[in-house]
Amino acid sequence: MKKFLICSPTYNECENIIILCKKVFKINNKFHLLIIDDNSPDGTHEVVKKLKSKYKNLFLLKRKKKLGLGSALRLGMRYAKNNNYQALLTLDADLSHDPNEIPLLINKLKSHDFVIGSRYIKGGKSDYKGHRDFISRLANRLCRLFLNMPFNEFTTNFRLYNDKCLNVLNKSSLKSDSYSSQIEFIFYIYKSGLKCAEVPIHFHDRFKGNSKIPKLQILYSGIKLIELFIKNIIMPKKKI
Repeated sequence: MKKFLICSPTYNECENIIILCKKVFKINNKFHLLIIDDNSPDGTHEVVKKLKSKYKNLFLLKRKKKLGLGSALRLGMRYAKNNNYQALLTLDADLSHDPNEIPLLINKLKSHDFVIGSRYIKGGKSDYKGHRDFISRLANRLCRLFLNMPFNEFTTNFRLYNDKCLNVLNKSSLKSDSYSSQIEFIFYIYKSGLKCAEVPIHFHDRFKGNSKIPKLQILYSGIKLIELFIKNIIMPKKKI
């Protein structure tokens, strides 16, 4: 892959970011890794600044305040397009997505436009237990049902977009700044008629720190799903 960017949004990930960078560049030191930090109180951006002297292909965008995962990912997409990257991979900084599985997504992109790492297809695995596992599985099944799209995974951030996907998303009327952006991205990509695929991954519980998904975000995601359900009825899928 000629120009390939990895993007990881961060908020209070100083305990994980060193390990993430080490794992990513151990796989391939020619990878470009962009960290988008929402002015983390724990000083994540300061840690990244120090790491830049060790990793020449590590880049940092620090924002003034916490603006949300969705807006961070859209910023990463614009950065990728403005700097002529041909593909963008996104993953969480808490190591719930194993960087060692990045090659699985890259290999699949050779014959597809969009690849998502899935916990819920054959060969996939999730470390979630109890109510967290139940809520996650239920959310993804509701997305599949409401949107009538052939995906088993709608909510994880372990994804690889080629330049066609970036063009579609940069031109779409994306509104969500929260975690529901994950559903929104899939919606517009699928509706554009691009070739999509899932690959099995092992979704780990975060390495250190606590989950940052507020309960209110679950409500926002439900509202977004209803909005997309309505849009799905009136918006035909393009044929390529």
